[in-house]
Amino acid sequence: MPEIIKKLPLEIKKNKLKTGVAVLLSAYWGVIIAGTLISF
Repeated sequence: MPEIIKKLPLEIKKNKLKTGVAVLLSAYWGVIIAGTLISF
């Protein structure tokens, strides 16, 4: 049980990193798509 508790912060950090990357990528593509649509 203590091992799981020790690993939890690391897992949360990994998940935050994954969500951060996913959010950044979707925002990036959103801007590109919006820019393309506006320019037409």
